[in-house]
Amino acid sequence: MGPDEFDKQFQQWLDRDLGKTVASFDEWRKGLKDLAMLAKSSQYDEVLNEGDEVRRMYPEYVFAANAYEFLAEANVSKGDEQAAAAVLIEYEKIGGHSPETLKKLASLEEKLGQPVQAAATLDRINYIYPVDEELHRRLGGLWLAEEKYPGAIREYSAVVALHPLDKASAQFNLARAYFASGQRDKAEQHLLASLEAAPGYRPAQKLLLELEDSKK
Repeated sequence: MGPDEFDKQFQQWLDRDLGKTVASFDEWRKGLKDLAMLAKSSQYDEVLNEGDEVRRMYPEYVFAANAYEFLAEANVSKGDEQAAAAVLIEYEKIGGHSPETLKKLASLEEKLGQPVQAAATLDRINYIYPVDEELHRRLGGLWLAEEKYPGAIREYSAVVALHPLDKASAQFNLARAYFASGQRDKAEQHLLASLEAAPGYRPAQKLLLELEDSKK
């Protein structure tokens, strides 16, 4: 293929892929600015009325102050958490990767009784921002509840590795995961570490007694 033919076909592809967005860019920019002002003043009915059109004009825009987040916020304010979650799922599919926004999606999924989906959402954040202590704690708890012990052990181990201020609960949670998985020796090791950090930490004391009873 010669250079002229390549340029021609590339331009045709570019027009198909981005032509609509480029043509409406100025309108989109004004619409997004108006949407941000509506959201700031808590005019959520207007956000819902105008937000979808702004999003359709430039669906790939997933950066700061995007239509997906404004629509999700408006849906939550109106009590429609299902719609808010659906909007944020689209945000993620199109390439949105803000850890804070994805944590909001995970929270919505938990509220909607979807712990498996919430865990999957939090796990994907690990590939974006792996040093979030709160995320590791939440994901560890979800996987422990789902009896996915290797995942729970991994997440609670990550919390311990981050040297949190609350060392007692971090070690205790890791011990719980090991205990639930049947790894009693490792559970005992981390329970003792929990009690070393806080000798009066009652959850660790209780689980240690339970562990000792199980040996009899």
